[in-house]
Amino acid sequence: MKIDMHVHTSASIDGVHSPRTMVKAAKEKGLSGLAITDHDSASGWREALAAGKRFGVLVIPGMEISVIKDGRSAAHILALFLNEPVKTNSMPELADEIHEQDGLAVIAHPLDRWRGKYGDLEKYLEYLDGIEVVNAHTPFFKDNDLAREFAIKHKKAMTGGSDAHSRYEVGAAYTEAKADSLGAFRKALLSGKTRAYGRKANLFYHAFSVLSKRGLYPKEK
Repeated sequence: MKIDMHVHTSASIDGVHSPRTMVKAAKEKGLSGLAITDHDSASGWREALAAGKRFGVLVIPGMEISVIKDGRSAAHILALFLNEPVKTNSMPELADEIHEQDGLAVIAHPLDRWRGKYGDLEKYLEYLDGIEVVNAHTPFFKDNDLAREFAIKHKKAMTGGSDAHSRYEVGAAYTEAKADSLGAFRKALLSGKTRAYGRKANLFYHAFSVLSKRGLYPKEK
């Protein structure tokens, strides 16, 4: 089973295509499923889940939460397998809220030099279920390698995700596990039996999210 664990839709401030289009793209790319992880938003879940049923694609409801510390973003946490939106944006309360609904907490692009190294990354370990070790939006893939080494050292589950903000990027990175259901996939993740694969997304497509964030590129309805 191959699932892209980090996907943004038009429900994100910098997302371009609708949840339906992103799910359809996953189908076209031969993925088993995808996680909808819009920035601090769950508004794309309903459409994505409906599209998943239509196209035969598994959909993991999630969010990418900006952890706020001292008034600024200190980390990005992928909250996965959620039943309802999380409202907290500070640790350790955020991890508690995720785990109270049997969700999983995965730190996103933790060693990406452009998106900020978390110098004291170890302090997050006790709250994390996994570490994103392949992010297709990471410009220098060596940074992904460092994240993988960190995950192995600390015996944390590994995930991969495209960090797609448009349909063209879906599937550029994904997480693979021997599973036949989302429940089995989640269990494989918790037991460290997942593998992450991917390639660097085409920089050309990054422009879409930048322009969308600035209101210069139309979002798909």
